[in-house]
Amino acid sequence: MKSISQRNLDKTISKRFFLLSIFKGGVVGAIGWRFFDLQMIENRKYEKLSDNNQFNYHMIAPERGRILDRKMRLLAGNMDGFSLVLNWNKNINVELIIKNISSVINIDQKDLNNFYKEINSNNNDFAKEILITKNLSQKDVSKLAVRSIEFPEVSFLMTKKRFYPQGIIAGHITGYIGPYSEKNTKTKIKPNTSWLEVGKSGLEKFFDKELRGKFGRKRNEVTSKGHIVASQIYENTISGNDIQVSLDMGLQAFAVERFEKGNNALVSIKNENIKKQIEKTKNINFINNDYVYKDKKNRIVNPESGSLIVMDIENGELICCLSSPGYDPNIFSNDLDVNVWNNLKNNSRAPLLNRSMSGVYPPGSTIKMAVALAALENGIIDYNTKFFCDGAKKLGESTFHCWAKDGHGKLNLIEAIEQSCDVYFYELGLKVGIDKIALMMKRLGLGQYYNVEIKNMSKGVVPNIEWKLKRDGLQWSMGETLNASIGQGYLLTTPLQLTTMIARIANGKFSVTPTLMVNKNKNRFKDLNINPQHIDFIKKSMERVVKGNNGTAKKYQIGSKKVEMAGKTGTVQVVRISEAEREKGLIKNEDRPWKRRDHALFVGYAPASKPKYAITVVVEHGGSGSSTAAPIARDIFKYIFKI
Repeated sequence: MKSISQRNLDKTISKRFFLLSIFKGGVVGAIGWRFFDLQMIENRKYEKLSDNNQFNYHMIAPERGRILDRKMRLLAGNMDGFSLVLNWNKNINVELIIKNISSVINIDQKDLNNFYKEINSNNNDFAKEILITKNLSQKDVSKLAVRSIEFPEVSFLMTKKRFYPQGIIAGHITGYIGPYSEKNTKTKIKPNTSWLEVGKSGLEKFFDKELRGKFGRKRNEVTSKGHIVASQIYENTISGNDIQVSLDMGLQAFAVERFEKGNNALVSIKNENIKKQIEKTKNINFINNDYVYKDKKNRIVNPESGSLIVMDIENGELICCLSSPGYDPNIFSNDLDVNVWNNLKNNSRAPLLNRSMSGVYPPGSTIKMAVALAALENGIIDYNTKFFCDGAKKLGESTFHCWAKDGHGKLNLIEAIEQSCDVYFYELGLKVGIDKIALMMKRLGLGQYYNVEIKNMSKGVVPNIEWKLKRDGLQWSMGETLNASIGQGYLLTTPLQLTTMIARIANGKFSVTPTLMVNKNKNRFKDLNINPQHIDFIKKSMERVVKGNNGTAKKYQIGSKKVEMAGKTGTVQVVRISEAEREKGLIKNEDRPWKRRDHALFVGYAPASKPKYAITVVVEHGGSGSSTAAPIARDIFKYIFKI
């Protein structure tokens, strides 16, 4: 029999053993649970981390779609090129590598800035391909290839370089592409490579999504130290879609050459005397390497500035759309020189401006058909209504002059359009009123945007009583109606709008709208809702402008029995002429400084008997519309109809 002390000792040992067993069981259970947790629950988590450490993905740019004209001629395409990339990882000496490469080829500072920006934004330790420079010349590729063993961290990347075979001829239409940036594009593609490019202007920008295609992805396998050991295409690229536009590049090229020449003579700069004149002339900004222009007074001059548009009146397709001066979009495909960019951006003649769609001008007398239609449609006059022109119209203390100093005498409407009598339209404007005139202008296509495939279009200004009150808080005056009636004052239009107006008059039935795409406007347009007899009368008046004995463009008939042109000239005053200047005698346009000369306009269509195409020619500071713009329009139609 155990003593009490022995029994107490046994109890203590049993208790301790029990507690120790519980502790051991807990430890084993905890270890088991952790093992289960690691093996089963967190297994996927660590597998994912392992993959991230082992692979990384890079986007691959697809081949960009082409831009083609209506006859499938190339406006924008792709050519093979090479870019130089650094296979970056955290263990390499970037500065030394760049220094060594720079001893072999020249790297543009802009490219270096972008390169280091990409390096500094790389916040992880994974290997990554980073662009050093693009568009390497074949010579540079050869130099680096020979010494490639010295640059194991550097490799060539086969890329596609955008090029524009038509160059300056279609620069405003095609636009250009440039590096992707979230700041200046709405396109969100989240690239992780620095050589992806998107449309920046023109068709390249408007159709960027369609042209760009779908990006592919490449998977790089890397070591624990970040070295790339293998690459594999993870997802294939899908090339962008081709875009076909309505332009005819044969016509476009001819139009550019004819427009830039204007009424001036083409002179070879191989002539030493001409070279000396060029060096002394500060106004030469756009001459090419072979030719320059000379005016009637033997002064060296720039190519003409302005716009020319030709539209199919049935479907609204633009077969010619030029803006002068222009720019060559190929300069943006290479590393753009800062000096070249500054010259383009700051040049006084604004070569980056697409004048056809964004340039705004007072329409001058080209608007008189709209004023006449407003009067006829509202029953205010008939075809035989006459007014007397003695060369000026008095209104209160102001005098509004006709372009013909001695006046035109008594005229009816068709004669007033033929001779472009300002006084007749002063009288007409007062009878019709600005609100009715504005409504007709808008019905004919002025003062509105169009869904043309080019962004940054101007709306222009078609003023009325409400517009003046809202903008200035002032009442409209009768004098302002007189100015608007001859296309001056607040009224501003784009060449595209004027062409649309003429197309609607020429077809006479529906409200055609412009487009740069082939076969876009298959559905019928809205009805024009203008009396066909009034339209026919206006068209006969426009024929008289060219064929009539007193027509302002009678010298510029096409000269074919099958094809004749109808139209309207316009001369737009750009500076106010005082009474003192009138009494002293007006200085001829050609003798004024370029910026003080009148704008020259012509709008029209052909053939006159069965209209097919509408045209607008705007020559900035070109002088008279009848002597400068009309002959350009005539020659364009002669080209189109092969006369």
